[in-house]
Order: sequence, then C-alpha cells, then structure tokens
Amino acid sequence: MEVMAVAFAHFAAGDVASCGDGAPGCTSHVKTSSLLQNNFVRQGRGSTCKDYTKQFDEAEYKKGVAFGASDLDGDRCTFYAENKDQCGNFDDEDFIANEMCCSCDGGSTYKGARSLAVNGANVFLSQGDDCPTDFEPISTVATCRAALDLLGISGDDYNGAGSESDWPKGCYYCKGTSNCGDGVWFNSHSNGETVAGTRRLCHKNYLAADVDILFVGDSDIDYWDSSVGFPGSFNVGVGGYTTNDVIKEVDQWVEELSPTWVVLVAGENDVNGKRAVTEKAIDRFKTIANKFIANGARVIYLGTKVEPDSKELYEEYMFYDEALRAFATELSSGTEKPPFQMIDVFRSFTNTKGGVKATSWSQLYNSDGLHMSRLGYKLWNAWVKVAMGSTPCVRWADAICVESP
Repeated sequence: MEVMAVAFAHFAAGDVASCGDGAPGCTSHVKTSSLLQNNFVRQGRGSTCKDYTKQFDEAEYKKGVAFGASDLDGDRCTFYAENKDQCGNFDDEDFIANEMCCSCDGGSTYKGARSLAVNGANVFLSQGDDCPTDFEPISTVATCRAALDLLGISGDDYNGAGSESDWPKGCYYCKGTSNCGDGVWFNSHSNGETVAGTRRLCHKNYLAADVDILFVGDSDIDYWDSSVGFPGSFNVGVGGYTTNDVIKEVDQWVEELSPTWVVLVAGENDVNGKRAVTEKAIDRFKTIANKFIANGARVIYLGTKVEPDSKELYEEYMFYDEALRAFATELSSGTEKPPFQMIDVFRSFTNTKGGVKATSWSQLYNSDGLHMSRLGYKLWNAWVKVAMGSTPCVRWADAICVESP
C-alpha cells in the first residue's frame, strides 16, 4: 500500500506537466505539433538514425498513446532536434540524451557503450550493409529481438526468422529494400551474404547468456520501456501476442537464455468472452511458465488490467486471474522462494466497489482505453522491483504481500 500511495502521490500530482508551465527548478521547453511532425519527416525513409524514443513517439502520433522515456521536463528526443546545445542537461534516471537521441550523436547508430544494455554493451544499427571492424552481427534470435528496444524499433516491426543463403546471416533491417519487407528479420543460415540496401544489427559484448531479467509477452511488455527500469534486461514482447504466440517461442528463449527472472504478461489478447477460449489460454500460460521454471527462472506474472475499453471482458479476466492465483499457490507449496509470483494488477487498480482506485482512467491509461500510461508503467516498475526483493511471497497487491508461501 505504501509503495503505491507514494507512486500515486508523486506521479499523479502533475510533476512533469508543471515543468512545462515554468515551475521553479524546471526549464520550460516549448514544443509544438509541427516540431513533432518535422521529426517524423527527419527520421523517415531516407534517415539512417532512429531515436531511442521513436518507437514510443510513433505510437503516440498514430494511436494517441504515450509511454516512452522522457527527460526531467517530460521532453523526448524531438526537443533536442532543435536544441542540440542542451544535450545531457536534463537527463534523469530513464533518459540519457547522448545515448538515445540522434541529434545528440546517440540513437540507433550510436556505437558507444549503452548504459541500458547487458554488460554495458555496444549495440547499434549499421550505416552500411555490414558491421564495421571490431563489431559482430547479432547472431541469436533473443539478442535480435531484445536489441529492437535499444534501437528505437517496435516489437511490431519484427517480421520473423528463416534460413536463406542469399540474405544476411543473423539480424538485419530493411527499409525500402528491394524484395525485402520493411522491418527486422533474422536469418539462421550458416553463411548468408550481405545485400545492398539492408543494414545489420551489430554488437560487442551483447550476450544473451549474461541476461538476468527477461520480459516476455504482448503489447503490455512491448510498450514497457523496461530497459530504463531494469538495465541489462531483455524485452522480447510483441504487440498483439497471445499465449498461442508466446508458447511457440518459449523453447527458443529457454535454449538461448538462462535468466534469473522472467516477467510475463500474456492472456488478455486471448480472452474474447468465451469460457472455453479462456480455459485453453490458461493451460497454455501454465505450460509457458513451467518451461521457464524448469530452466531455473523465477516467474513474475502481472495479471489482467481494468481496461476502460474492455469492460465486457472483466468477468473472463477475473476467471483467468483466479486460475493463475491457484497455480501460484500450488507451485509455492513446500518452497521457501516461490518459483511463480503473481502481481494482482486487477485488484491493485480497483477499490472494493470495483471502481478505479486513487486516480482516474486518464492517469492510468492512454486515450485508447487499452494500454497503460507512463504512470501505469511506473507503478509496474515499482511493484516488480518489490516482488524481486527478499520477502518470499506468492501474490502481491498494491506492493503488499497478500499471500505468503
């Protein structure tokens, strides 16, 4: 309760917005809709560099949602495109202009060490069709998928894996490339070849084996700017994913990774109001979780959300979560450290009358009525960090342990 109260008091009070009004201690940044539009033109088809925040800017521009990293004043890289002399002056715990923004010599083509990458690795998008000397192409699916988050590329832009001798080996990017769909591809062929118009995802010391925290699931994971809250983690979420999608990939993650923790969000996209569909999703979810656990990981599941636009699904959401509460209890029997913990998001976001707790829809959710706002993700960051702490717990609500092993 205390953690949630502190989070609501700090973030819901309008701290970031007040900076834009010239509040004491803040530098007012003037940003117009034309500046945002110009930035999309500047980073369009002909550009070689993507801002780290571009994946979030695009979602906001297209869908009316906003959840990306921002500086002390709530600004992102669009501001620095017109104010290069300010690079680094307004960094905070989740925004590093000189690493994230193209205008500050950062962004997707930045070859220096990245504070948010595992091992402080070098991860970047090549400016030609091959990696420069001293760097290697990314060569595993896990590192390919996780690198997207660092390079300003949405998980939605991952097109899949194949084996082709006449395309680049490993992870590569196409944009307006002949015979190649726009987005990121992974080629498992043992040789492959460079292709004009493609770009490689390159690295030094970006090693899947060294990752302690893995984020897996649907758009709630994909849109989670998890690297800033959990530096060195991997995020392989994809918007629209169901448990059926995740179960097809779980063996890949088990093979390539050995994380200590897996943060898992999946199931909402399965639920359509039909009980039989929900039950099948529950079975798939348990299979996914058990595979990670058998590989030595501890799993944290963040439950379904009280989405403003999905009220007709609440009954099935609650049924889904109830089954996974029982699953958590079952797995914790006879253990000191439960292998599966549940963060009860639905209950944490509602009061005893079923209404939204402590704040309004507009503060917890974006205008699409489905995805969380920056505040929602700040709460999730706090709750997950508490769950990873030393207190053994099976189920959490409002950052309080409500069920012990």
